[in-house]
Amino acid sequence: MSGEVYNRIEAAGIYGVRRVDLRREFGEDVDRHVEELISSGLIFSDKKSGAITYWTKDNYIRYVAENDPKFRLIQVMIRSLDETGRGGGKYADVDGAVEERIVGRVTGIIDGKVADLSRYIDERVSALIERYSNIDKSMMQEISNVRGEFESRLSMLKRAMEESVSSTTNDINQRIADVRNEFNASTGQMEAKVNSLLMDVERRIADRDGALAKEIQGVKDAIDESISSIKQEMDARLNDLHLDMERRVSSLREDLSSRIVRIDEGIHEELARIRGEVGEKISALSDEIRAMGSMLEEVKVIASRSNGNGHADGRDRDRDSNGHGNGSSATVGSRAITLEQFRMDFDRMLAEASSSIGWVELISIRERMCRKYDITAHEFYSLVAQLMERFSNRYELSSGGQEGIVIRGLVHGFVRRI
Repeated sequence: MSGEVYNRIEAAGIYGVRRVDLRREFGEDVDRHVEELISSGLIFSDKKSGAITYWTKDNYIRYVAENDPKFRLIQVMIRSLDETGRGGGKYADVDGAVEERIVGRVTGIIDGKVADLSRYIDERVSALIERYSNIDKSMMQEISNVRGEFESRLSMLKRAMEESVSSTTNDINQRIADVRNEFNASTGQMEAKVNSLLMDVERRIADRDGALAKEIQGVKDAIDESISSIKQEMDARLNDLHLDMERRVSSLREDLSSRIVRIDEGIHEELARIRGEVGEKISALSDEIRAMGSMLEEVKVIASRSNGNGHADGRDRDRDSNGHGNGSSATVGSRAITLEQFRMDFDRMLAEASSSIGWVELISIRERMCRKYDITAHEFYSLVAQLMERFSNRYELSSGGQEGIVIRGLVHGFVRRI
């Protein structure tokens, strides 16, 4: 750490480093290292602007040369002697002796200043210690004196208070005795006045009791009125709260009932839809079964025709089965249209021709169906009537149009799928 301190002082140059700055930078332990450097002659100390400052040897010589006039005078003398010595060699020995003397004197001056500075510091420290010790002693003595004076004044005050209390007690006792004697002497005179005063006081008390009773009754009435109004307000609030609760409960019940009804209706609608779909599937299956039966009958008729047995009877049976049997097919020449086949094509054409509102005119479907199956309008509407009768839950007819099915005297020429 001594090396760091020395480098710090050397880096300060001619300006030096104050002791307080070294302590702030290296701590209080820096004083020991500074003393070691001073004792070894590596640094020097001096007062600068009232503060103890440290320099290295070379920097201190430069500082003294710039700030001490005596040292500057000695330097001037040395320079003049050097110049004189350069003028002739006979003064060379004298110059050497003078130089040694000057150097010795400068060194002595520096050592003297260092010794004076150390002595000054020791004297200042001793004076400060003695001063603080004297101050401490004087403060303790002053505190002791103040304490003694305070105790003395407190004792005197206590005695004065005791004397004052005793004197006041004696005066009070004397006054009480005088008053008692005067009271005993004037008892007769005071009795009438006392009785009069008592009667007056009793009257005033009675009047005040009446007024007080009235005031108390008024306060009581006001309190009763406030309590009654509070009770009425509370009853009204409770009644409103009860009505509000009843309304809320009723609303909740109605909401719950409506939700239950909607759920029940939804369940019934879903059941009806499921029943309808199941019915449609059963009806479609029945139609397919009937169609298969019709096809089977047709196959039988064709087989009987190919065998040459009973052509006329076969045509009669075919007409009976297709036209008048179960009402599920129509015969056009030698071609039969089943109701199921007609329904499938009818639904497809209805879906293709359906508008945004869903209604389709029957004449547009009739034209396409007649062209496809080569049937008449009467046969087409006959099959449509059978279709509406069997699948009434799938289709809906509307009155109007150029042609259609006559129901209760009105032409229904529009249809849509439900």
